Amino acid sequence: MKNAEKNTEPLIRTIIRTIITTTIIAAILYWLHVFPSGGISKQMLFEMIWSIVFCIVFGGHWLELLFINQIKFALPKNMLLLYSIRIAYWFLCAIPLFFIAELVDNLFSHKTAHLGHWWTFGFFYIGIELLMHALMQISFKKSFYNGVY
Repeated sequence: MKNAEKNTEPLIRTIIRTIITTTIIAAILYWLHVFPSGGISKQMLFEMIWSIVFCIVFGGHWLELLFINQIKFALPKNMLLLYSIRIAYWFLCAIPLFFIAELVDNLFSHKTAHLGHWWTFGFFYIGIELLMHALMQISFKKSFYNGVY
């Protein structure tokens, strides 16, 4: 029996949305000089930023689907507890995303690069998720703010 609450989307639509989102975020990060060039060309720097952001956005999408389609159904229906678990889940999801992003950064660097501390990224990732869900809320879609979607 199909669960009506489960989120499904064609893979091609997910990929197209992820590429567009990644390109916009990477352009903003490149323009703000968030990543130091470290002597690499501007094009390679943008490619590195784009690849890092793509890993985070695409991986984060699948981790969100895991929560929405599987984990949330096994949790108690207490809203305060659901909100707390969701925020903790985002923090835990940031750990593998951080290490994948750091691996990609090292692939582009001639020396070992370091993006920072994983736990700092965990808090940053929670902020990213809250912002993304706020944008969904503004556009009248299901989000964290209207029922821990």
